[in-house]
Amino acid sequence: MKAKLLRDAGKIPEGTEVEIATRAGTNEQRSDKDVGGRSTTAAPVYEVTDDRGNAEKVDTRDLKPKR
Repeated sequence: MKAKLLRDAGKIPEGTEVEIATRAGTNEQRSDKDVGGRSTTAAPVYEVTDDRGNAEKVDTRDLKPKR
């Protein structure tokens, strides 16, 4: 599944189209600085990869699915 990043994820810049690889856990800490703001509900985190081979763990609230 392809997605677009809504914010920078380490070496992968915002706006990059990425491939969702595998579930990597949950994100239980969100602040006002995060996309979507503060949350009391944990969200799934997935490992994503770009076309350069960079891999990052990203909260699903920071991804926009591509169709």
